Amino acid sequence: MELLRVSKVSLVTNDKNNIDLILSPIKTKTPLTVDDIYELIESSEYSNLHVNKGNVKNAIAELESVLKPLQENQPGREIKYQVLERRDATISITIAQDNMSASAEISTARGGKHMSAKAILNAAQAANVCKGFSKELLISLAKQAAKEPAGSIVKGEVAQGKLPIDGKNSRIKLLVESAQDRILKPKLLDDGSVDMRDLGDIICVKVGEPLAKKIPFTDGIKGYTVTGEVLEPTPGEDIDMYVGDGTCLSPNNQSILVSTKVGLPRIVKNGLEVDNIYQTNNVDVSTGHVKFEGSVIINGDVCEGMQVSATGDISIGGFVESATLEAGGDITIGTGIIGKKQEVEGCELANISMSVNIKAGGKVFAKYSQYANIESSSLVIENQMMHNIVKVEKTLWVGNEAKANGKLIAGYVSCGESVHAGTIGATAGSMTMITFEDKVKEYLNKIDEIETKIGAESEKCSELKQAANKLSKLPKEKANPELLAKVMSTYQHQAKNMGKLLLDKQSLEETLQTYLSSVYVEATEKLYHGVQVNIAEFNERTRREFGPSRFVYKDRKIHIQPVVTS
Repeated sequence: MELLRVSKVSLVTNDKNNIDLILSPIKTKTPLTVDDIYELIESSEYSNLHVNKGNVKNAIAELESVLKPLQENQPGREIKYQVLERRDATISITIAQDNMSASAEISTARGGKHMSAKAILNAAQAANVCKGFSKELLISLAKQAAKEPAGSIVKGEVAQGKLPIDGKNSRIKLLVESAQDRILKPKLLDDGSVDMRDLGDIICVKVGEPLAKKIPFTDGIKGYTVTGEVLEPTPGEDIDMYVGDGTCLSPNNQSILVSTKVGLPRIVKNGLEVDNIYQTNNVDVSTGHVKFEGSVIINGDVCEGMQVSATGDISIGGFVESATLEAGGDITIGTGIIGKKQEVEGCELANISMSVNIKAGGKVFAKYSQYANIESSSLVIENQMMHNIVKVEKTLWVGNEAKANGKLIAGYVSCGESVHAGTIGATAGSMTMITFEDKVKEYLNKIDEIETKIGAESEKCSELKQAANKLSKLPKEKANPELLAKVMSTYQHQAKNMGKLLLDKQSLEETLQTYLSSVYVEATEKLYHGVQVNIAEFNERTRREFGPSRFVYKDRKIHIQPVVTS
């Protein structure tokens, strides 16, 4: 290509396949400039090649030098400079600080060779990347770089490390159903309803029948960095199968728990026990009270004034009416708990005596409950609970298994972890009291015990320090180095004990604060006025209606926060 108005200018391919700028000087009043050369390059077929700006300047400088002595329109000697260069794509590799990924930065080709997937791989390997390559990533990056404009920058990941997968803890897999499962799965009738009175055959295991199987822990799967470092997983933790009453480990397989007697399997932590079974249709005046070493299954109801006590589980297909139940394990009630109506609001708890009293070492389940005193590890009421006095170590759940959508109306709840319901309180504003004070008192009592010990240790330290000071001030002839050394040793021991007690106190105080921040009360649908929540010495009472809300403790105050529901 040429500019005809001045000296002749050409871009010509040389023997290195690069481009020379050839100038044929002619002295005119409009000399060629650097900008003219760039304009020529930009409009040429070589515009994507690398420009040697220094040689462009040199060519124009030499042109001016050649033209200077010439007369107007007089030609001068030819000038040649390589001003355009074909350059292959270049690449740099960066490894992330944690060595878990590597990325490439490609400067795309200027008329030269594009970066192939193989070339990207080779560059990464040369940069000490040896693992985690993805063929798809390499090919995709190479294709992208080939499509982009010449000389542009393309970045992309070329290798990824793999985090280790920690092992799974060993666990106990049950091979039999519990009585609770049976109660919660009543017989299905032809019309689609269920018969709570017909609970099917009793779940009774035979001697030698497998009850549970221990699934061993796994070691996990190793990971790696892109530089080849092996990342070790944390292996799962092992647990021991609990061999309870009526069970033993199979002589053929120490991972299998089998029954040693005919009885009812009862789930305990990390295993089962097999209880003797007492089964009856109803508990009423005709049967008398039931007190049994084992588990009790009642197909029907527990009637007014009756008492049922079992060291194992109690499973009831019907309802409990103004009765007393006590179990070492779980209590499952197929329908509901019905107590006599009693004024609860505004009364001292110590003066309230409910007609229904239920106490379980494990969980309690029922469809509904009203005017009952319930104490358990955790409590699930499926539909509604009204005017109950409840004490649960862990969680109160009012609703079905999938969602806490039941109603918690009035009454008193002492809880250890959290309370969940659809609606809490009532439109009438009946007082619903929920407190976490019992657990807090446990922590505070422990802290008080430590403070008492700290006081005693402090007094001893003070006495020993005074004794040491007196001994050290005695005149030389009355000094007793051995006694002084013994007193100092005892003082150091007491001081060390006091230091440990101070650390224990600090740890307990921190644990208490963590606990206070973890407890909560949640209403997934509505929170009515008249609901009071106590956490430690702090309390908050609703004075209006709220939508889905949660009571939480933060910064020495109880807050009511909205809950976003999906």
